[in-house]
Amino acid sequence: MTAAATLRAPLDALLAGRPLAWRVGAVLAGSWLLAASSWAEVPMVPVPMTLQTYALLVIAGLSGPRLALEIVFVWLAQAAMGLPLLADGASGLAPFVGPTAGYLAGFLVAAGLVGWLAARPGGRGWRSLTLSFLAAHALILLLGLAWLAVGLGATAAFAGGVAPFLAGALLKTILAVATVKLAGDRILTT
Repeated sequence: MTAAATLRAPLDALLAGRPLAWRVGAVLAGSWLLAASSWAEVPMVPVPMTLQTYALLVIAGLSGPRLALEIVFVWLAQAAMGLPLLADGASGLAPFVGPTAGYLAGFLVAAGLVGWLAARPGGRGWRSLTLSFLAAHALILLLGLAWLAVGLGATAAFAGGVAPFLAGALLKTILAVATVKLAGDRILTT
């Protein structure tokens, strides 16, 4: 791996110079990883708790901004087209206007932010990843809160759409940082 490649996110560096089919495969695999993580859920109202943010952080932390955005966009597009890739097997356009809409928008924004931060010099350090992953969780929860507040009011939206997710966000951040550090270091040494 060259010095310039090590400044890129690990998966982005791994895919550099490879045929387009490799990138397409990585995007599809990443989108299906997000789908699988959405099926691991704890049913809650109005929004279920899933492993989606863990998978999103790992994907973005390893992929860089462009690849992370491609993966999340393809995942959302597949769901919008009717594939049951969202929490509780949801699909179609309803999740994009229902209670989860703000969170889904947050995933896309957070993927780009985390990917960009992780690809910057020093962005893959323990502290940097932890801070960027916490910021991503905050961004997702903030956009989810804003959307829910329109229909439920701010207090109910916070109580049902943010507060129950705070401890999980911290745990998923810690696990995602460890995963990205371990997997990223392995990818970069190949």
